[in-house]
Amino acid sequence: MNIARGRMAEAPAPQHVTITIEPTAKADWELWRVHMDVDPAVAQAAGSDTSLDAVWALRIALTGGGRSIRLVPNFLNPSVPIETVSATGFDERQWYPLEACTLVGRLDPGRLTAQVPPAEMCVAASMGLGGKRAFLPTAVSRTGDFVYAQLTYFGKPWKVAARRQGGPPVGACGRR
Repeated sequence: MNIARGRMAEAPAPQHVTITIEPTAKADWELWRVHMDVDPAVAQAAGSDTSLDAVWALRIALTGGGRSIRLVPNFLNPSVPIETVSATGFDERQWYPLEACTLVGRLDPGRLTAQVPPAEMCVAASMGLGGKRAFLPTAVSRTGDFVYAQLTYFGKPWKVAARRQGGPPVGACGRR
């Protein structure tokens, strides 16, 4: 990493990210918690904390006989502390939809693929979210125990691969 005049001359290597998908009591909603551990040197150069967190509520809508899917991301009301959000106590009134950032795709047996249509509306709608906007999924695919989510890292698409850890398949429409 090169630092010039207090700023990074190039984007640092991607940091460690954890995505936790929690089904809620409402069958058509999931919570997505995104956590990034940031290298202290990168955090200092970027003027950020050494760990960053965001939580999204994704509303799931199946259409076309269950073959087409829409995942509408919702952001948390700023007056609600992120630490108080739980899947068991989920209240959709605490969330605001980002309709312009809806992921649209297909749900096939054992596979889900969805992405935000290529338009600038999502960028415009999410500008007020600050750094959390980087954790907004813009593409998702799921096959078996693997989930791939595309986030944005220093303005560029960044694919995060995750594997289910223990328990029955849940999340990203893998409810059982």
